[in-house]
Order: sequence, then C-alpha cells, then structure tokens
Amino acid sequence: MLPTRRSLLLGGGLLPLAGHARKGQAPMAYVDFGTPGLVRAALDTSGQNTGNLTTTFIPQQLGLRLAQFVIYHMVLENLTIGMQAKIVQNANTYGGFGPATGSQREWFGTLYMKQSDELRFLWNTAPNGPPVTNAPGLTCYIHYDPDLPGNTGAA
Repeated sequence: MLPTRRSLLLGGGLLPLAGHARKGQAPMAYVDFGTPGLVRAALDTSGQNTGNLTTTFIPQQLGLRLAQFVIYHMVLENLTIGMQAKIVQNANTYGGFGPATGSQREWFGTLYMKQSDELRFLWNTAPNGPPVTNAPGLTCYIHYDPDLPGNTGAA
C-alpha cells in the first residue's frame, strides 16, 4: 500500500475512518459524500460581523440532506494577505484563521455537524466592490455514516 498524506501525518499508521460501533459489530466505515460545492463569502447578514465579509456554511441552505456528518477537509481560496477570520459554529467560537500568508489554505481534521448547524467565517475584511472580487471561497469535504438515523438513503 502506498503511503497517504494522512498516514504520513499520523506517523505512518493508517487510521480507519469509522463511525460508531454497534454491539457485536465492527465500526461502520464512513461514506464519502464529496462536497456540496464552493461557498463564496458575502456581506454579513448574521449581525455578527457588520460591514465585513462572512462565509456561511448552512447545510439546509446548501441542500445537504444528511442528519449528521463530518467535515474532514476544508479549502479556503481567494485569500488576501493578512486576512483573518473568527470561526463560529452555531453560537460558539470554533477557532480562528489567519493572518493569511497566501491565496489558499487547507485544513484537515474532524468537525462534527448536524443538518441544523451553522458554520461561519467572520472575516476582518470589507467587500471591495461592486463587483466584489475579494470574497474568500470555502469548499468543505464531507463523509457520513449511512446507518445513522436521518442518513439512510439521504445522499
């Protein structure tokens, strides 16, 4: 087997991507959903970042019909040097980003989401338009357990 980026980052051990275990059964392997597509930042409408750009990832608005899922990879693009963001999941601060040192950044990890959750990047940058050419883009890559309630036959 060829080494993967994940196996190299985890010290050579290849961890299985697995969901919850059922009594007497092995854990269920996650199914790769892919991505619901690029989400472009726009002028904030949440009231949390007035006058600045906000990237909003809301599963219901994106047509994502999974009750529970995991974001395991995010790609930010069209960044301007020095951009920073507060990352908010629902009403809680999830983390921060920046300052940007290039035009693109990737994140690998485990962010558990439900269909009702909201993920926002509150940027420290105002839109430069119209037309707005400095809006960062976010692409989230998702996997899910097809046996969880609300996920069966959903994707």
